[in-house]
Amino acid sequence: MKRVVLAASILVAILVTDAAQADVKLGMLAQRGAETALREWGPLGEYLSERIGEKVTIVPLKFTEFMDFPDLEPSGFIFTNPWFYVRAKVLKNAKALVTVKYQGSGERMGGVIFVRRDSGTKSIQELRNKVLICPKLSSPGGWLFAKGEIVKSGIIPEKDFKQVLETPKESHDEVVYAVRDGKADVGTVRNNILETMQREGKINMQDFLVLNEMKHENFSDACSTPLYPDWPVASLKGTSPELAAKMKQALLAIPQGSPVLQQARRIDRFVEALDYGPMEELCRFLRVPPFRAIKE
Repeated sequence: MKRVVLAASILVAILVTDAAQADVKLGMLAQRGAETALREWGPLGEYLSERIGEKVTIVPLKFTEFMDFPDLEPSGFIFTNPWFYVRAKVLKNAKALVTVKYQGSGERMGGVIFVRRDSGTKSIQELRNKVLICPKLSSPGGWLFAKGEIVKSGIIPEKDFKQVLETPKESHDEVVYAVRDGKADVGTVRNNILETMQREGKINMQDFLVLNEMKHENFSDACSTPLYPDWPVASLKGTSPELAAKMKQALLAIPQGSPVLQQARRIDRFVEALDYGPMEELCRFLRVPPFRAIKE
């Protein structure tokens, strides 16, 4: 019944977004909410429509809706986080075409584990019996990458934290606000969220302390984890090879620093799809889908 309701809600979103059946649908994981996703990626949809010669409609999707989209729009595309891509690859025959590259972090991404600077907490080992909040347990940058480091430190989140919370709005921004406002002791988000919110005037990064901080070459964002391939745009099992080729060429043709990408958190450009093997290895280590079923 839950899957039927989710599928119905996605179908309504698709129909409301645009009723034209000939439209090319690009399912976008809306990690900061649907409104923000459309604001950030709307220019890309307009560019792709002109370049491909067919209207490309961005369809914002919640974490809980995303895996139903490939079944509802099998001839479309997805733009999503690396964990959902691995799941779509294994279970839905998705194929990565390109990988996004940001100005500050390149074509790889990581997770950030952070607390309020005045909390007194200085390390992961001090997180036992704390309240942790993440955008969604099915978010790799928002949770899975961080969980890998937390588990390596000897902490079992399901047992050793006082509570693990998800944001009701499935939003990375809400995680930051929850820690800032004292509603949780520690938060986890993907890299570039703190920097973006500071640029937008929403927070002061000096109010937070990043735990387990790691420095990576050619990577300027705060980070607490190893790096993994960033978000891919992928074709689905029913996408025609000709359309997939057009989409790939259009994305790779966007020049560095193009205004088309400037609203979307300072994207530099798209590059040839990276190897998502490291993401698969993390899934196997943590025993999460698509290699072990969990309840979402």
